[in-house]
Amino acid sequence: MTIGRLPASRVGRWSALFVLFSAAAVVQTWPLVLHITDAIADSPAGTLPDTYAFLWDLSWVKQAIIDLHSNPFQTDFLFFPDGENLYLHPLTLLNGLLSIPLQLATGNLFLSWNVLALLFFVLSGLAAYALAYRVTNNHLASVLAGYIFAFAPVVLMQFNGRWHISTVWPIPLLALFLLRFLDKRRLREAAAAGIVWAVLTYNNQEFALDAALFIGLFFVYWSAVYLRRKDKERLQGLWRGGAVVAGVWLVISAPLLIPASIDARSGDYYLPVGDEFYSASLRSFVTPSPLWGPGQDPVGWRPEHSSIGDIENTLYLGAVPLILATLAIFTVRRTPHAVLFWGAVFLLFITLALGPYLYVGDAERFSVLGLSVPLPYQIYDQLPLFGDRRVPSRMLPFGMLGLSVLASIGFDALMSWLRRNYKLLAPVVAVLVVSLVVVEYWNPPLHMSHLPRPAILEQIRDEPGDFTVLAAPLGRRTGWGFNGHFEGANISDYYQTVHGKRTFGGFIARTREGTLAWLRQEPGLEYLAFPGEEPSQDDLNPEIVQGVFRRFRIKYVVLHKLGPHGQTIDTPATLDALDAYLRGTVELTPIFSDSSLAVYRNGEVQ
Repeated sequence: MTIGRLPASRVGRWSALFVLFSAAAVVQTWPLVLHITDAIADSPAGTLPDTYAFLWDLSWVKQAIIDLHSNPFQTDFLFFPDGENLYLHPLTLLNGLLSIPLQLATGNLFLSWNVLALLFFVLSGLAAYALAYRVTNNHLASVLAGYIFAFAPVVLMQFNGRWHISTVWPIPLLALFLLRFLDKRRLREAAAAGIVWAVLTYNNQEFALDAALFIGLFFVYWSAVYLRRKDKERLQGLWRGGAVVAGVWLVISAPLLIPASIDARSGDYYLPVGDEFYSASLRSFVTPSPLWGPGQDPVGWRPEHSSIGDIENTLYLGAVPLILATLAIFTVRRTPHAVLFWGAVFLLFITLALGPYLYVGDAERFSVLGLSVPLPYQIYDQLPLFGDRRVPSRMLPFGMLGLSVLASIGFDALMSWLRRNYKLLAPVVAVLVVSLVVVEYWNPPLHMSHLPRPAILEQIRDEPGDFTVLAAPLGRRTGWGFNGHFEGANISDYYQTVHGKRTFGGFIARTREGTLAWLRQEPGLEYLAFPGEEPSQDDLNPEIVQGVFRRFRIKYVVLHKLGPHGQTIDTPATLDALDAYLRGTVELTPIFSDSSLAVYRNGEVQ
């Protein structure tokens, strides 16, 4: 095998690529493969509780479809009794569906996700490779593009808890089908692009909006090309294909889009618009990831703009990919449309990722003559639907796709020039360039969390009967606000994946305002949600409180002392007060206690 070549047969080539990207995935996520059955990659000490919600997503999709034969976008297994719609929540339906066979075969939620996660990195590399190869016809350049896209720092950082954002493999696949349609003019390729767009929609609605922007740019660009050439036939064919892409996407996505739109316009949900605190800065594009090498542990959002190194603002592009992309400019006469289109993709998405105002560093807007510099995101933010996305920096994965293709074009041009002028030097430079990209994007060791699966909760899961489990302290939370106990809300999702019963708390991205407010309505439950407040007379009335517990079929109460990451839930005094309340006023029977939780049984519910 020579530089730029892979095995001649298609099966051999794709097998070699699969092994190559699999090895890269294992290395980049090391030591995940060593803990594939009993740990996950996420932020330490529960600093980013999104992990609990995404584990719940996987578990809930399986439970809803296989066990309950119900609509996974509606649940009362969190926020019981009224439950909540999940149309505005990143349910990651695709991830959940793909995890079902693994969950059924293994019964292990961690193993199911970890296998999928490794596979997704491989698929990202393969899809980006296929896309770049269609542009460059150079195997090694395309492998490099696949690596840049699949293991970009923005993806690896988001892998530590925000799995709807780290699942990026459909993005290059969408672009590939659009290019195939452009070349072959077959409507089935356009239909395939529409299907992939729908896949993105069900897995991450933010990426669906970004995909719409990418598709719009694609059709505007090539419409302009065909209009300039006065090629009416190709222009009409292009528009027919665009109609097929949009039509297929709309038909498949309608079961999500229609109810999501109804919920979004109902006025029942708080839907904040994009916030500049969640946007990139120029320095974030050139600051290496804090995960590089031994690095720093990933951290969640911090309350100031562009905290470079947090999970929303690790956006390093890489010096070598940028240099290679710059070299691509010198090929514009030979391959004008490849350079211009992918350059437009790159510039559009990194510009929008900067948000509504230009920031150079962390703290202050860049200004000219005392005036802040406005950016195109302000226009984007006013568009219907598009303005509902709230994190501009999350648009970078589409920008990374543009960068990876440009880098492959530049690498191909560099190798062609070297082979013509310094043939013996070409292999050395190729190895050096690839090695430098690997070094720049080096990610291991990954932070691993060993989350407990308490045996007592598994026993409750296996107990027959239609009853509920109440987690105390009790809380409900969204991506923007909460009511009741904050830590109680954070951990409810995770422990529901263990006991599998309906529960009263929870954490999802969007809920009705009334869903949060409900915690104030029921005596006893109100005190468990607000243990720092003085209990009401009804909270202290055993007859009223016990009636509430009977009405909602609360058979078990789990008092959490430590969270899944070992984090403290509340002060010992508060936990002791809750314990006394459950034993005294509610008259529950303690059946289990250790350093992390205590479990109480209600003998009046069978």
